[in-house]
Amino acid sequence: MVDISSALRLAADGLKDVTDESVGEAKIIVSYLCETEPSRLAFCDKQISLKSLRQIIARRRKGEPLQYILGKWWFYEGEFFVGKGVLIPRQDTETLVDTALELIKDRQGIEIADLCAGSGAIGISIANKRADVNVTAVEKYRKAFGFLKKNILHNKALNVNAVRADVMKKPFGMYDLIVSNPPYVTKQEMTALSAEVKREPREALLGGRDGLSFYRHISASWKTALKDGGILAFEIGKEQASSVEEILKNEGFTDITVRKDICGIQRVIFGTLKGI
Repeated sequence: MVDISSALRLAADGLKDVTDESVGEAKIIVSYLCETEPSRLAFCDKQISLKSLRQIIARRRKGEPLQYILGKWWFYEGEFFVGKGVLIPRQDTETLVDTALELIKDRQGIEIADLCAGSGAIGISIANKRADVNVTAVEKYRKAFGFLKKNILHNKALNVNAVRADVMKKPFGMYDLIVSNPPYVTKQEMTALSAEVKREPREALLGGRDGLSFYRHISASWKTALKDGGILAFEIGKEQASSVEEILKNEGFTDITVRKDICGIQRVIFGTLKGI
């Protein structure tokens, strides 16, 4: 057993050649072992198991994502279970949640679809901020769908309904807002991903040869599931804004807007569909 300061030092030293965020990750790991939040670690007076600490460091040094090791991650004020088979929620994606909440701020009782829902981080985060909306979270893959259902229960998101379905097939339902963080990595980019990212499910990353397959299909097909005046909002990859804007325009969407994330990267695009 070691004290908190020693545990932090050992973890940071063990991770310094693994990640540029070794100090931050050390704090998260020690907080996890201390069974407290990182912001409250200073108030923890427990002794940390050296064996458990070394096991986590060893797994991390082998390239396993920290989120998978811990089995959970934090996103938009919520805690989400994650593991092999589901995409890890990232801070970039919080821009899509912020955008969605802004788009519905003056509307009540609306219907929302979260396509390619994965862990459910987007739909659940929206639902937890707006108890009056109904969210249909659509996910195809079995492992990811399991995490989705678990996270709905864990976050007590009673207004989220999980549906196991393929968004690349026939759409269903009618919605005021559709949000999606679809796979958008190009085939070429897949080969250049870090070993750590490659441990995440390929099906949640690869968006076809040019990374735009899901944008094309969702824009063309799921527009039939939008009510008049409905909005379609996507997360997009770096330098994809102009291509996705063209796709939306070709499918009849108007008032197309692009939003940047906290790093200044164009991260979200949305458009309105009227009179279909």
